[in-house]
Order: sequence, then C-alpha cells, then structure tokens
Amino acid sequence: MRFRTAIASIGTVLAVAAGLAVVGPLAPASAAAPTTGRFTPVTPVRAWSGTATSTATTVTLGGRNGIPSSATAVVLTATVNAPSAAGYVSVAPAGSTASPAIQNFRRAQPISGTTTVGLTSGKAQVKVSAGKATVSLDVAGWYGTSATGSTYTPLPPTNVLNGTVSTAAKKVAVAGKAGVPANATAVVLQADVSRPATSGRLRLTPSGNNAGIVSLMYEKGTTVANTTTVRLSGGAVQARVSSGSARVLADVVGYYAPNANGSVFVPAHPVRAATIPAGTTAKKVTVAGTAGVPRNAIAAVINAKVGKGSVGGSLRVVGAGLASSVPTQVYAKGQTIGNALIAPLAADGQVQAKVSAGTATVYVDVVGYFLNGSGGSGTGVDISWPQCGEGVPTDQSFGIVGVNGELANTTNPCLQQQLGWAAGSAGGTAQPKAQVYSLFTNPGAKAASAWPTSNAAPNGVAVTNPYGSCAPQPGAQSSWKTTAACSYMYGYARAYEAANARGVVSPGQYRWWLDVETGLSYVTSDAAQNRAALEGMAKALQNSGVTQVGVYSTSYQFNKIMGAVPASSPLRPLPSWIALGDARLDQAQAACSGARLLDGPIRMTQYVTPYGSTEIDRDWSCS
Repeated sequence: MRFRTAIASIGTVLAVAAGLAVVGPLAPASAAAPTTGRFTPVTPVRAWSGTATSTATTVTLGGRNGIPSSATAVVLTATVNAPSAAGYVSVAPAGSTASPAIQNFRRAQPISGTTTVGLTSGKAQVKVSAGKATVSLDVAGWYGTSATGSTYTPLPPTNVLNGTVSTAAKKVAVAGKAGVPANATAVVLQADVSRPATSGRLRLTPSGNNAGIVSLMYEKGTTVANTTTVRLSGGAVQARVSSGSARVLADVVGYYAPNANGSVFVPAHPVRAATIPAGTTAKKVTVAGTAGVPRNAIAAVINAKVGKGSVGGSLRVVGAGLASSVPTQVYAKGQTIGNALIAPLAADGQVQAKVSAGTATVYVDVVGYFLNGSGGSGTGVDISWPQCGEGVPTDQSFGIVGVNGELANTTNPCLQQQLGWAAGSAGGTAQPKAQVYSLFTNPGAKAASAWPTSNAAPNGVAVTNPYGSCAPQPGAQSSWKTTAACSYMYGYARAYEAANARGVVSPGQYRWWLDVETGLSYVTSDAAQNRAALEGMAKALQNSGVTQVGVYSTSYQFNKIMGAVPASSPLRPLPSWIALGDARLDQAQAACSGARLLDGPIRMTQYVTPYGSTEIDRDWSCS
C-alpha cells in the first residue's frame, strides 16, 4: 500500500475493465462483457519474416496490417523453415523473460504453430532455442479495446470437415452448424492432415480468400495437427493444400461474435501450469486458480507439448470431460512437438490430457485466459485516500478500502464513496465483497499529546488491560515513559476510532485488516511495545463487534516491527494478507503457500500491477 516502489517491478497488465473515478456509490458490475479483450479478425496477412536466432528479435506488430498500435494481443501462426539445429520457436511479449515453445522442430524440418501472444506497446519478440531459422509470422486477428470487437464462446469439439482437400479451394460452411451462430465473425478450428502423399502446406482462410498464408505445414507420410483462428466470410471458411491432395480433419472448438454476453481475452505472462506423465487414461490438470488464471475463467489459452513418448501416438488435451475427433498433436516415438489450443474450463477449472498409446511427458503452458464480463476479474482491488477522484477498476470481484487518511489518526476523505464501490463488487470468491483496513502505528510516549494516560477508551469506558495500568510515568528522554500498558491503550484508541469515528457504519459487517508497515511510526527499540499496540487494536475491533480480523504486511516488515510474537499472544491465531509489491497474478497465487505472518492461514495476497498510466493494488483470494 505504501512500500510498493521499494520492490523491483516485474508486473504485467491484467486488468480487463476501464477505470472509473470514484465519485459516488456504484451499481453492481454490469453483465455485459467489457470492450477490452475483444477480438477483431483480419484478412490473413504476413506481418513479419526474417532470421530468428537464440537472441530475441523484437518485432513491431501493432500499428500496421490492420492491427492498431493499442492492440493488447494477436493471434498468429509462426512458420519455421530451414532451422540449422533442432529446437523450438518462441514468440512472447517484447521484453518478456519467458520463452514459451510454440512448436518444436528437428534440424532442417519445416513446421508451423499457432499461438496467442500479448503485445508490449505493440511489440513481440521472436527467437529459436538453438541455431538459426527463417521464421514468418502470419496474423489472423487482434485483441484490444473495440466496441465492435467480438467476444469468445467455447464449444465442445465438433467435426466440420472430414475429407480430401486438394489445391482447389474447398468451401466449408460453419455458421449455423456445431453451435456456431449466424452472426459469428470467426471460428477456432483444430485441424490435422493425415499421412499426406506429398509434403506441403494446408491453408485455412476465409471463404473466397486465396492468401498464401500457412495454417499448417506437413511432411509426406507424417500426420500433424494445428489450431487456427479463421475469419468467416459468408459464414464459411475454405481449405486447400499447396500440392497434391490430403485428408483433412477439422473440429470447431469455439467462435467469436459481436455479443455482449461472451468472454473477453486477458493476456498473461507465459507460465508452465504442469508437467505430467501421461498415459492412455485421461489425467486431469488444474489450470484455474494457478498459473496466472483466475478461478472464474471460462477458458484458458494453452501451449501443449508432448515428448519422451515410449511409442508413437497422438496427444489429446481438452476441457475436462470433453472429447475431440482431432488430436491436439501426433508424434513419433521420442519426438517433442506441440500445439496451441483454447481449452474450455469446467467449474473445477481443469483440462485433461492423455495419449493414445504407451506413455509420454506432457507439458502444459498457459499464455492467457478468457473471462465472462458478468463475473468480474476474479481478483480483488484495494484502494484508499490516494485514489480519491482517480480512476479505479470496476471489474473487481471484491474490494478492500482503507478507513484512514495519510496518518492513522485521520479519516479517508473518500471513505463513503469507496465503500459504495466495494459493495458493488462482482463477488464469486471466498472473500467478502467489501472489506476494510486500518493503519497500525505506535509512536511511543514521544507523541505526548496523543499518548494515553489511563485505561479509558475514547468513549470513556474502562478497558481491561492485560499489561496493567496505563499511567503517567516520567521518562529519561521524554515527558512520559513508553510502557506496554500505554502502548496497548494507544493501539486500542486508534482502532476504536477507526471502527467508530471514521464513518464506518456497523463495523461488524466487515472483515478488518491491520496494516503493518515500516513507513508508519513504530517503536524501533522495543518490538514488545508494538506487539502490545497491535493487540490493543485487535481487541478494540473485537469490542466494536468485529468478528474477522487479520494482519496485512510482508514477512520482513512484520518481523522488523513486531519481532517474535509469543505463543501466548492473542495475535497468534490471526490470518495473513501477504503483500508482494510489483508482481504478477501467478506469483500472487504461488504466495498463498508461502510464509505466514502468524499462525492463521494466508487469506489473501496482494500484487501491484500497471493500471493505465499508474499502478493499482490487485488481490488474490487464497481459498
């Protein structure tokens, strides 16, 4: 909340809704999907071609070929030719430290792979893992803020093409079939070419469009698969091969349409969700709630790779409980090869993976996900007085509001408006929709004007003080001596005011957090004094009807201020809200299993992420 600039920045933009200045109570989250993250298909176009090496080459994709400079992500096919060494091709957001493998290849093997890539200021980066190769990037569409853009709806895999395709375009009607509506603008197809008689290229393009863009490269006698997104023309696509003929299978697995109730795309830092030993029995892989995917995600964008196969076979990665006539990929014994897919997520947030024969190792990497606008972002947001009049997200699933102003003895001037904002959160997590936090401080007796002189609360009621009587005691360096009894009463008074004098109506309706940070005043020479003050704060909240109290901090700051909390302290059972500073959603999820501040569970983690031209605190519910 205050210390965010002290931690190195490794964040990425995850927000999916536009900011809104908090000027009054807000209505609940809209059921309509936001414009950010909508898809606009384009006529297939070659956006870049060049030599890729093991050093990343930055490629500008936004601002040309029908893709605006504001695009947040693109759907593209990477085609590799003449690789000098075996390896894989990777396309990632510019500046990313991750190198997700889009497709693996042998030395000299031509191959293609499709993926969705987030853009950094309109740019991506391309590399191969070893040697060099000629790489081409063909773009099928872009995601970004567009009121006319399309939302996504996943479908159970349904076959729409099963037959011989030649060099003459074969029209494939899709709209009105397999759950695809008439107003669909594009479809996602999972296709394979089965044991072709010659080597060549499969081109899946809008009906009537003969662009020489590659959807899938194949070798004679080798079955290979790819997932591609194709704009619809007259409700149809067309298929053709570069030479000879081949048997082609294609399943439709989802569609885009200009509907307000579909899902929008959120690019994420590429994360390996799982590495699993796969067999012929489907094995479930949990994707939502980990790997940077919120629990309310509708679908995940996955790069699935298979390797170390004991025999040749086919890999199938689908939404849990689903089946597909087209394999995710076909592989030879020991071969490493991958494919991208958009996997629908069931309520448990899982996909499933299996191979057709023997055993193999399957790698599941997540590069983004889809959210339905009616369910919020799946993450929380915390705000306070610095956000007065500023733009804040409106997609939060829960909101936490600071009751204090800049200091613990002041009031947040926007408290009522911000509580209204929190009450309008979308919900859907284990967290209460609206929560509050109060600042911890303990200046010691040097703050003579505010230092207590008795065990009386601000309302005059006597408080049972476990440290004895707080009474004026002359000190060597100040007018009064700092004692545990008076520290307890100082903390009690600040929390009593937070609950009863700052404008919080019915404080017991909220979960309260006590914010412990080194940026606020505390007794530096005696942690026991600070523990006494924090115990007084917790007790004041409990006496004000609050039943849920926890502590917010980092392990470093909490230990520096509070020291070792004795087992006998009433603080020991309290839950934690762990702050990470600048971070990503997947890191916040991983921190749920990290070090606790006290004995209670980690309820939430907080990460700071870019938001427009500034930053915002996002929060992850650990349960």
